[in-house]
Amino acid sequence: MTKGDAAGETEHADRATQPTTRARIRTRAALIDAAEAIFTERGTPTASIDEICTRAGFTRGAYYSNFRTVDDVFFALYERKTDALIAGMAGFDQHLPTAEHTDTAVLEVAADEMLRVIPADTQWYALRALFGLRAASDPDMAAILRTHGEALEHHMVPILEGISRIVGGELITDGAEATRIVIACHVGSVLQGPFVDDPARLRRDAILTALRGVLTTHATSH
Repeated sequence: MTKGDAAGETEHADRATQPTTRARIRTRAALIDAAEAIFTERGTPTASIDEICTRAGFTRGAYYSNFRTVDDVFFALYERKTDALIAGMAGFDQHLPTAEHTDTAVLEVAADEMLRVIPADTQWYALRALFGLRAASDPDMAAILRTHGEALEHHMVPILEGISRIVGGELITDGAEATRIVIACHVGSVLQGPFVDDPARLRRDAILTALRGVLTTHATSH
């Protein structure tokens, strides 16, 4: 067999596997969608493999080709939501006002933009809490969640530092800790949302309070 023949066979094999790969990606996505739909209906990440397969229109064999357990599909849902959250932070600084605006205006715009990119997705918080508890006894899961947290900090820290520069202040703690404080305030406001008349206002007030807590401004730095 010549090198040309070998290259041709390799190219043919690659083309042959592409439809299978695309089909598997679609199947995996449909199974995750089905798990999310059941989660939405029940309010909890509980479902049997048969229920997920029936909702998605696939066999158990198709399920086991993509996931081993029910937890696996819900963890995939969590990862998909996390990726979307991080992707939404791209270009955040382009929406911030300039230093010509008052500190209050800058913080209010920053809070509104954060509310846009950090959604009130109770499913994401519920899944992170669930897998966070399991990570205590599962080192592999703990490592994955730590990686997600670091990725979130990687995007959030420059945002907070940018806001502090615009208002002529600085972070009162390191960027990673400031990120955790802001996220914690937002998580708390989302979880309290069902118990108040205006959940959106509570979320905005929580973010504003967190920003004021981790930043100094012109007024507080002199």
